[in-house]
Amino acid sequence: MFTRKSSALIAQAMCAGAVATVVVTATPASAQTIVPCSATALSAAIAAANGAQGGDLVLAPGCTYALTTPLPDITSTITVNARHSTLTRSSTASFGILSVASGGKLSISDATITNGDAPDFGGGIANRGVLHVTDSVFRDNHATYSGAIGGGSGSTTWIERTTIQRNTAKVNGGGVANDGNMTILNSRLIGNTAGAVSGNGVGGGVANDGTLNIVRSDINENHADRAGGVADIDGGTTTIKDTNVNANTADVAPGGVLSTPEPNNISGTVNLISSWVRNNRPTNCAGSNIAIAGCTN
Repeated sequence: MFTRKSSALIAQAMCAGAVATVVVTATPASAQTIVPCSATALSAAIAAANGAQGGDLVLAPGCTYALTTPLPDITSTITVNARHSTLTRSSTASFGILSVASGGKLSISDATITNGDAPDFGGGIANRGVLHVTDSVFRDNHATYSGAIGGGSGSTTWIERTTIQRNTAKVNGGGVANDGNMTILNSRLIGNTAGAVSGNGVGGGVANDGTLNIVRSDINENHADRAGGVADIDGGTTTIKDTNVNANTADVAPGGVLSTPEPNNISGTVNLISSWVRNNRPTNCAGSNIAIAGCTN
């Protein structure tokens, strides 16, 4: 999706309605590290935890960690208790806020992540390993793919009780894009945008060509060149359960949910279970390359 495909994101299959369980645990008996309110201190704490093969980082409550250079990639098992702190880019340089390397595991809670500007994917967090996000806010981040959170090929991502708002992607996945295995639970994706610059962006809220489960969430008021709400493309499997997909807009139908085999003629699957796809413009699902059962107009 991100580099191997020009307009597609993401592949694998999952039983309809099932929710993958992701458990991210800290290194056994690892001591907590209190991180002072300083971007330099945060960078050093991540580097130290990587060197120690893991650690628990506790941020200064309510602090703004203003980054002028990228933080180290997460290469070990790290837990971050942000305590309502903000991680933001404060630089003209383009970089995302956090990056989880293949083999790395990050669990982060109670964070606000803003103003990331990744040149490739994951303006807020780029995940190539295992990521667990809870009780957090991703706002005003930017990337080519996946404005807020990007799950790369082979990754596992769990997003719970999190708001993803006003993020943008030049191509696909204004809020989130998934190329691996992702679950979005009890979360809100609102006012995100995909495309505009490229003219062929899909998935203003979410773009998927892996395995994606969206459960008890709201995907509302997002915009894209096509499929303002959710785009399942290139053989992906998307299950949407007990979820609202409302008031999204697109320049080309559908405005709500798209399922398409483009560009490799691989059939994708969208399963709607007890969900509501309503008031999207120009259509809810009509115009999708593959018909979506249970979706009208």
